[in-house]
Amino acid sequence: MNEWLLLLLVGAGLILGIFALGPYLQPNPELQARQRFLELVRTWEGIRDLRAEIGVARPGEPRLNFSLLYLAGLALRLEIQEPEELRGEVYALRAVPEGWLLVHFRPKLGLGLESRFSDQALTRLLSEFEGFSPEKAKIIWPEENVVRFAGLPGIFTEAELQLDPETNLPTKILLKDRTGNPLELAVEKAEVNVGLELRELLLLDPFPTRWIQIPFPEGGA
Repeated sequence: MNEWLLLLLVGAGLILGIFALGPYLQPNPELQARQRFLELVRTWEGIRDLRAEIGVARPGEPRLNFSLLYLAGLALRLEIQEPEELRGEVYALRAVPEGWLLVHFRPKLGLGLESRFSDQALTRLLSEFEGFSPEKAKIIWPEENVVRFAGLPGIFTEAELQLDPETNLPTKILLKDRTGNPLELAVEKAEVNVGLELRELLLLDPFPTRWIQIPFPEGGA
C-alpha cells in the first residue's frame, strides 16, 4: 500500500510539474517558423547551377519575361525576352580577379556597357540597401508549401514564397511595397544542377562592336 501511495505521489508530482512548466515547454510558433525557413535555405545551398524562366507582372505595366542562368560563386546571367523593345538585352555578373564585372549588352545598338568593382564596393552598396532581410521579419507558414514574411525593412514590406513540394524552389513570389502595390514573379520553369558551363553565361551574340566603361555606383550616391 505504501508503494502504491508513493507511486501516486510521484505521478501527481510529475503531472503538477508538467502543468507548472507548461508555458515554458510550449513550442514557439515564430521560432519554429524561422527554423523551418533556415532549413529551407540550407537546401538551396546545394544548388550548383540553375536555369529558369521567370515572368514579372505589375498592375499597369507591361509584363517582363526573362531567362536566368546561375553558376554558384561564379556568374549570373539575365536575358530579357519580353517586352519586344528590350528583347535580347543581357545583364551578366561574373567574378574576376579584382572582384566583379557587370556587363549590360544591348544588341540592337551593338553596345556593351561594363563596370568593374571590388567585393568591398559591392558590400558597401548592399549594406545601404535595406532589401529582403528575413532575420528582421515575422515569418509564418500558412500552408505546407507557402512561407510569408511581414515587416520587411526594404522597398517591399511583405513577401510570400510559394514552393514546389518536390524541389523546394519558389514557383511564385508575391511582393507588396509600403503602399500595398503588388509585384508578382512567376517561375515558369526551373532546372537545378544541370551542368551549366561558364561560357553559356558569358555568351554575347552578336558580340558588341562598341564597349563603354561605366562607373559602379558608390554607397551613399
